[in-house]
Amino acid sequence: MVRVTREDRLARFGVGWLGHLLAVHGAALDVLHPKKLGGRDELLEDVVSLVTTFAGRLYGMRSAENRHRLLA
Repeated sequence: MVRVTREDRLARFGVGWLGHLLAVHGAALDVLHPKKLGGRDELLEDVVSLVTTFAGRLYGMRSAENRHRLLA
């Protein structure tokens, strides 16, 4: 028995294939908290995550440049 809290903890994609492979070898896959989002909602969540990450990096670089100018 292979237990994971969420499918994406096991693999980003191909979880169905991995479940089939485990079943062939006599093991089972148990997802404790299955994701209830649809394809569109999941894609939207991923895009928001990417935008948040890149915005944080951009503003971090700007603040580093401003600190460098102040100290120079």
